[in-house]
Amino acid sequence: MALPEGEVLGVDVSTLQEVEINDTKVTGTSKYVESFPKFSRNAKGNFLAIKCEEATKGDTIEWELSQATKKGSGTLDEDGILVVQLTSNTQTITFKNGETSKKLDLTGLTLSPAE
Repeated sequence: MALPEGEVLGVDVSTLQEVEINDTKVTGTSKYVESFPKFSRNAKGNFLAIKCEEATKGDTIEWELSQATKKGSGTLDEDGILVVQLTSNTQTITFKNGETSKKLDLTGLTLSPAE
């Protein structure tokens, strides 16, 4: 896992987050976003964008966000970036790509409140 650069779904990554990933731990700040229409029509809140380096274009990535009963899967495009909406920093995100699995711990992440 890595961090994307530039724009993600029409929003600059620096607008979404100031984070670091150290193996399986995410630290830093997920900034509150008032509007993220390319994510979802009325989307607002805290988000995390991650580049799935272990996968390639056309791979299906399954992800699960703990404590939110949110699961999903999707086929990666050439950028390999996945964006998830967060509700708590006590959550974990588990990614699966075939037999490969990785869990990210978000307890080091601060979720900025709405201003």
